[in-house]
Amino acid sequence: MDQKTDQGRIKNIILFPRWEWKVINLEKRTLKEAFVSYALPLIFAGAASQFIGSFLYVRNEMDVDAYRFSLPLIHAGFFIFVQVLTLMLTTVFVYGLAGRFMSVKDYSKSGKLVIYSFTPVYLLYILANLHSSLGIIMLPAFYSVFLLWTGLPVLLQTGARKLPAFVFIILISVLGILFVSSRLLALLTTLIFPGVV
Repeated sequence: MDQKTDQGRIKNIILFPRWEWKVINLEKRTLKEAFVSYALPLIFAGAASQFIGSFLYVRNEMDVDAYRFSLPLIHAGFFIFVQVLTLMLTTVFVYGLAGRFMSVKDYSKSGKLVIYSFTPVYLLYILANLHSSLGIIMLPAFYSVFLLWTGLPVLLQTGARKLPAFVFIILISVLGILFVSSRLLALLTTLIFPGVV
């Protein structure tokens, strides 16, 4: 798929998810291709936003000139690491739990389900990462839950009775990963750049 097609995928997965999941289910695109050409550009856009936001809002304390570039770079790098790790761990969770929820165990489709359902999250990160006060912008990211809800029956053939519990378990695992990673970033920042942020 080319860049123009991926832009169409972004629009379609948000506006017409039930139809787009059927398209995703039928296409021959590999999980690696979906990750490299779809997920990574969105993650890098969020990382660029994180870098700009951190760069503009480092407080002028101590020897800030020494930190003005390195701190935002660490924040951006950590953002990329956390998002890739979240995608990988969530894919493993979905794949591992599929059998318990009477769903098809397919690693590639589990990964695609996670990647495409995270689309609203990555789009909103581009704005929210500009400043910590913009965190409220992330509220519509819960639309990803609806995308999971509509994608599971198509990609993994999850039955209607198992769907609520499966979606709930995935949501809790993602929120847990993000909470732990945010605490780690705060600790890392405090240890490396005390008094700067």
